[in-house]
Amino acid sequence: MKRLLFTTLVAIGAASCRAISAAQATETVWLDALDLKTISQGWGTPQVNRSIREQPLVIGGQKFVRGVATHADSTYRLTLNGGTERFTASVGLDEAAGEPGSVVFEVIADGKPVFASGVMQSGQPAKPLDVDLRGVQSLLLHVTDAGDGIICDHADWANAQFTVTGENPVPGGVPKEAPYLLTPKPAAAPRLNGPKVYGARPGHPFLYRIPAQGERPMTFSASGLPQGLQLDAQTGIITGTTPPRGEYNITLRAKNSHGRDHRGFKLVSGDTLALTPPMGWNSWYAHYARITDPMMRAAVDIMIRSGMADVGYQYVNIDACWAVNPALTNDPTMQVPPRDANGNVQPNRKFPDMKAVTDYIHGRGLKAGLYSSPGPWDCMLAVGSWLHEEQDAQAYANWGFDFLKYDWCSYDSVADKPRSPEEMQRPYPTIPPTFNFASGRPLDELKRPYQLMGGLLRQQPRDIVLNLCQ
Repeated sequence: MKRLLFTTLVAIGAASCRAISAAQATETVWLDALDLKTISQGWGTPQVNRSIREQPLVIGGQKFVRGVATHADSTYRLTLNGGTERFTASVGLDEAAGEPGSVVFEVIADGKPVFASGVMQSGQPAKPLDVDLRGVQSLLLHVTDAGDGIICDHADWANAQFTVTGENPVPGGVPKEAPYLLTPKPAAAPRLNGPKVYGARPGHPFLYRIPAQGERPMTFSASGLPQGLQLDAQTGIITGTTPPRGEYNITLRAKNSHGRDHRGFKLVSGDTLALTPPMGWNSWYAHYARITDPMMRAAVDIMIRSGMADVGYQYVNIDACWAVNPALTNDPTMQVPPRDANGNVQPNRKFPDMKAVTDYIHGRGLKAGLYSSPGPWDCMLAVGSWLHEEQDAQAYANWGFDFLKYDWCSYDSVADKPRSPEEMQRPYPTIPPTFNFASGRPLDELKRPYQLMGGLLRQQPRDIVLNLCQ
């Protein structure tokens, strides 16, 4: 009996030691202490212990010392390997956004939703979350735009922490899925694609790469090609000068060892470009502020190699962050005046020769696009076109661009200012204004900067499509 009692006490003691050991192994891992490089988000970069605008974290009037700030839409994947017990946080929109926003916070464990905040708007108090993660292998922290766009959707995961008894959470670990094709592989025989009607302005340089799928080598020909245009039979690239006003019915042909194809193509020489929706690629969601000259050239090569150009994608567009952002004083690539002594806009050092970039794009038969704003600053606080619209339109044409995305951004701060000679001689603003994306201005005021730039682009000696962005 004594031996049995002693054995029982030993067993109970061992179990107690294991419980104490387990309790001692529990630790807190803060979300802001993890590597956040794998967060993807709709604007800017994630911030640690401060808001997206680099201010203290404040949700509904409540200040938080720790947390991670992101911008919708954002995703952050973590591998837990069953070693994490809980995730707690207070979530909401940060007051430093300056404008109304709305988001939804979601926590998804092993593919199953375990928390959804519902729509959260500016000024609302933080919402607590406490999620049991015992046995969970992977976690996704997700912020959506609540279906109304991402403007000022500054989302805070405040006081976010994990209770961990095993390995710490590891960023990454995208779920594996079987590869699949959404479109069939193109046949070996030629197939001509692209628009059946195409607008260009008379007397301007003409460039069109015939979109054609099929095995290469392939040769091209065209009947009805007007005088002044030439077709390279090996590349399928048409160059030259747009003929006088009128409509020109052309038949494009392609052949290889597997067959041949033909397609009608109406060239409309007149005042209107983009008779069909422009198709192309924009650098923003791939490279954000990281965009460089080599990245743009690589995008051109991928457009060709991937077959996108063969189905009609023509434009390869540089979005924001090619111009100079004077606020980035510690960035060596920005150590260039936004404008030279004559007021001409200058690219930052990541783009040492804009003409060389467009020449590379045009050499592959594709077209080049650029980004700016009618305000003093674009949406990334780089120099905009305010008071320099005519110079900028000329610069874009001289550089060889075929497309301009023109983004409202800071224009609201100068829309009411006079455009007198005195105003135009003032030094360029040095303090970025507060952006207002919902000004409620009359329609004619909203049109004005686009009508101005549109008219200036029409005066240039090349075709430049104007893309309105508000």
